[in-house]
Amino acid sequence: MNEGLTPELLTLDRLFHDPGAVYVVPIYQRNYAWQGDQIEILLQDIKDALDDGKKNYFLGNLVVTRRLETPARFEVIDGQQRLTTLYLLLSVLAKRDLITNDHVGCLQYESRPRATQALHRVAMEPPQPSTTSSSEDAGILEAYNVISQFIETLRDDAARRQYADFMRGNVTVVRAGLPPKTDFNRYFEIMNTRGQQLQQADIVKAQLMEHLASESERACFAWIWDACSDMDSYVQMVLTRGNTTLRNAVFGSDWSFLTCRRFQDLVDHYHQTGFSEAAEIPTSTSLSLKDAIRKYATANVRADEDDQENERFRSIIEFPVFLLHVLRVVNEDTEEHDGQLDDKNLIKRFNAALKSQRDNKNQWVQNFAVKLLRCKNLFDSFVIKRQYTATTHSDEGDWSLLKLTKDGTEARPKPGYRNPFGRAAATTENGAPAGTLLMLQSMLRVTYTSPRAMHWISLLLKTLDNSRSHELTEAALTAHLQHYARSKVKEVFFRQGNSASDTEPTGFAIHRIVFTYLDYLYWVERRTQNELTDFRFSFRNSIEHFYPQNPDQQQTGSRVTENWLHQLGNLALVSVGVNSKFSNSPPLAKAINFSDSIVQQSPKLQEMADITRRNNRWGDDEVEKHHQAVLQRLRNDIGLD
Repeated sequence: MNEGLTPELLTLDRLFHDPGAVYVVPIYQRNYAWQGDQIEILLQDIKDALDDGKKNYFLGNLVVTRRLETPARFEVIDGQQRLTTLYLLLSVLAKRDLITNDHVGCLQYESRPRATQALHRVAMEPPQPSTTSSSEDAGILEAYNVISQFIETLRDDAARRQYADFMRGNVTVVRAGLPPKTDFNRYFEIMNTRGQQLQQADIVKAQLMEHLASESERACFAWIWDACSDMDSYVQMVLTRGNTTLRNAVFGSDWSFLTCRRFQDLVDHYHQTGFSEAAEIPTSTSLSLKDAIRKYATANVRADEDDQENERFRSIIEFPVFLLHVLRVVNEDTEEHDGQLDDKNLIKRFNAALKSQRDNKNQWVQNFAVKLLRCKNLFDSFVIKRQYTATTHSDEGDWSLLKLTKDGTEARPKPGYRNPFGRAAATTENGAPAGTLLMLQSMLRVTYTSPRAMHWISLLLKTLDNSRSHELTEAALTAHLQHYARSKVKEVFFRQGNSASDTEPTGFAIHRIVFTYLDYLYWVERRTQNELTDFRFSFRNSIEHFYPQNPDQQQTGSRVTENWLHQLGNLALVSVGVNSKFSNSPPLAKAINFSDSIVQQSPKLQEMADITRRNNRWGDDEVEKHHQAVLQRLRNDIGLD
């Protein structure tokens, strides 16, 4: 018997149609836990590969061990979240008759009958919300609904079939088989403690450093790069960890914003303060590309007491994607193109940027280092983060928009986190309620869940980089992002400008930005009128028919006909869990029994519920009036009328 690892590169078709094979998720594995944004990123990655004309798309590794049984049973050691998601994707496609359903039963959860039954139900029956659902099957049902709605958004049946064919025949994974007697405790220990593999960002870093003239410059570049790569921390704290003298020199006496604009100034500060010796970075030997990768790519920074609070924040993007945003700022790239923010193309895009410089590479790398540091400083101060505190509303954290500033005393200074626009006021300069920038950014964040689609961050960074400090007002930045959001709504909904309503998209073809931007407008209106609301933007990916598509048989009273059922006036965006909770209940029952959930989910939905309670009905007349009202609201805001 071969006791080594046995890797096989398999298409998804082969993975799920290995004759008689069953994948078993053992009891020691956690429940299925992927959220909507994680699922959508995987689905969108497959679609992007298809749209880009790629022949194959590699999804990663599935680690299994084959049990000594016949037919083959593979115990899933690593990769069960992705495997379950792919299984559910097959189930959705089979329900649409895009593929056969002969994958059914080849994935099971050991000693978890509810989870296994849920997998079978979504594959073989119309999934129905269960009043007795547990975490084992609720997550599976939610994932199924997220995938279903994603497939609905594809252009037409031909596009869906093309997606299904590509997914089965061109998406691949490596099924790596461990020997049957593997010590899994030892395996997980090795996996959790092994050094991280060299990433594209590490290679880009070394390639850029190769064009610097001296070890002094390379050491300074590595210092900047490593500090910026910690996306969850404010760069002031990481760059000058434990050295307030250097912090004052680089970020000013209040620690808020970068004061150095030249790379040589940063080199001088870095060495004059003695920080380079403290950081244990050599200053005498010129390094080759190979040495740079070895010595600098995995440099660690030491923990320090004065930034423990800094650890409560989480960035909304990863460092490789941030690098691509900075590259767009450096290149003054104002147009959106496919693949601009695809971190799989990181090396390719930086190679192209360097190639364009010809004999000016040294200066370009120096300028990029300064721009990287400046953009990270601006990103930390003016782009939302997730914040985790004792009063955090949920496991996902609260949205946060704070800048770092010096607090404490002169003798014992410490970081503080404050509103970047000074003391909070009731309204901004244009009369909108304070907090609009945070709400607008969180709206865009939950709308464009894939990092590849977050072009609004590049726009904001370019605006910030080109602005003077007195121009960085909440009203000005909000105006820039709102203009962007309006252009997106116009692009996906009002394609013909002042076209008749019958040319507008309906149902699942309505892009998420239309719903989220309407929620933003309703929120602004309610806050302007001093109406308190608990609404916060969260990841919602289920289109709710307020009057249900399949109403309960006993439902009486007003009805919504097919003409209005799928129009924007009868729809709102909610979480999959709330959509399941609403089920096929009549609108009045939803408005009365779920008022708290409605307020938290969607201001547009709250408006629909208010109308229903006032009129004691929700029929064609109410849908039409609300539909025309939201169309007029969008037209007025976008400037189509």
